[in-house]
Amino acid sequence: MSNSQWKRWMACVLLLSIVICELMSGSGIRSQARHKQEADVFEEQAEEPTMEPTAVPTAEPTEVPTATPVPTPLTKYVLVNPDAKYYKGGQKGIRYKKISGEKIYHLTSYTTDTVKLTMSHASTYQIYGGGSKKEVTGKTVTVSSSGVVRCRKKKEGQAIYTIIQAKSKLTGEVQYIYINFKKNLTCRNGKRLSLYEKKSQTLSFNYGKKNLKFSIKNKKVATVNKKGQVTAKKKGTTYLTVKVRDSEKNEIKIRIVVKEEPWLVNDKNKVYDYNDMTADLRRLVHKYPGKAGLSSLGKSYDGRDIWCLRIGSAYAGKRLVIDAAIHGREWKNTQILMRQAEEILREYNEHKDRFRNVCLYLIPMDNPDGVTISQYGYQGIRNKKLQKKVKKIGHFRRWKNNARGVNLNNNFPAGFSVKKKKKPDYATYPGKKAGSEKETKALMKFIQKIKPNTVLNLHSTGSILYWDFAVDEALHNRQYQLAKKINSYNHYRMMPRNGSTEERGGFADWLVYEKKIPSVTIETGSVMCPLPHSQYPSIYKKNNKMFRWFMLQY
Repeated sequence: MSNSQWKRWMACVLLLSIVICELMSGSGIRSQARHKQEADVFEEQAEEPTMEPTAVPTAEPTEVPTATPVPTPLTKYVLVNPDAKYYKGGQKGIRYKKISGEKIYHLTSYTTDTVKLTMSHASTYQIYGGGSKKEVTGKTVTVSSSGVVRCRKKKEGQAIYTIIQAKSKLTGEVQYIYINFKKNLTCRNGKRLSLYEKKSQTLSFNYGKKNLKFSIKNKKVATVNKKGQVTAKKKGTTYLTVKVRDSEKNEIKIRIVVKEEPWLVNDKNKVYDYNDMTADLRRLVHKYPGKAGLSSLGKSYDGRDIWCLRIGSAYAGKRLVIDAAIHGREWKNTQILMRQAEEILREYNEHKDRFRNVCLYLIPMDNPDGVTISQYGYQGIRNKKLQKKVKKIGHFRRWKNNARGVNLNNNFPAGFSVKKKKKPDYATYPGKKAGSEKETKALMKFIQKIKPNTVLNLHSTGSILYWDFAVDEALHNRQYQLAKKINSYNHYRMMPRNGSTEERGGFADWLVYEKKIPSVTIETGSVMCPLPHSQYPSIYKKNNKMFRWFMLQY
């Protein structure tokens, strides 16, 4: 081996030794550039004349010093909760240990919810201030070692305020956190709501409706809208949950019980008399204030009121009238009309727009004395002189006339005629002159005052309609259209022109011939009067839709 080859071989051995030493010492592999530089230096040194070495020196492993760790700077001591605000003052409700002159953190929650405080350093916590010293010492609010804050003692609807002191375990720094715990949700209507079917009630809360979320368990029993209005559907029980939108647990449950609404007008009552009607009328007006009104058109000869029930606004432009029992023995129609009135009032809220423009006037008993005689005989009359007259005439059960023995439906100034009949009786006597009776005068005065658009007269019996009066074409056409519509519901026969539509002093005669007001006479029932109660279900069923159409759509 030549001298130059020897030198190169030794350089390679030396370089390999250095690499092995570095690997063994854990210092890692140096860059190729540095290795090359060391090899070049060795070669330059090797080119200088040297004595041949007798042995190859073994490289000793060198010890690499351990790096000194650089201390990490501490983060600033702050509250990390994203919804926290940092400013001076604003500590509503704090009357014990209020923080003055420095910024503190502000949080908002609810007395039903917990608040988890997250500080940038490991911390210790304690209740510092509150609404009073008693609240603080009595532990109205507590905070755990992990920073969980909760209200332990609270009254319903009470807001609670507290200040928490947080202290860094690393630096000893202190931060204060003010928390406004808003009151728990309450319903001013209570936690149980009882409603009748088809009725609605709007609930009231101590929070605005926009901040609340409503959900109901069984929508077949009741429903609720965004305004907190609960509407009963059918009999049963369900639960309404009301929750504050941005809260975890601030919610209440309200039990809703839906019942069948009891009727005021008893359709099981076989004898529906003046006192029953009067009591029911007063109850209806009391139950539906602002929707119904009651007035007396005048008094009968025995001192009974001729009641008129108003449904809707008295200032409405359209006025409709239904009257019944102008003949005493036809009192079953009074009960039917009263039940229809209650049905409409129960649904009044569904038809508010209708009753702003239309007013219904119902006169359920034109002839209260005659009804009383038909039901109770002459003993039902309180006036001794009238009682004696009625007793003398007899035929009490079939009595049609008033307490003076005058047929009111022949007493109007429309073809009035005394003819041969000159004495009071139970059925046909028209009176001494047209409009002579108190009841007749009361009805005429009422019609002239309100000027109704249309009048329906309820009579019995026969299940027929009288409509075909001898009037001009325009009015006759209105009569026909009205009768035809009524017939489409109850299928009562539309009678052709006959003696019942001639001018003979009848109420309908006066309305159509003298006042030019459309009027149809509806004869209910199919047997002789007074109608037995067994006729009631059939009459009600056949005429229910007709009455609803007239009251709500005509």
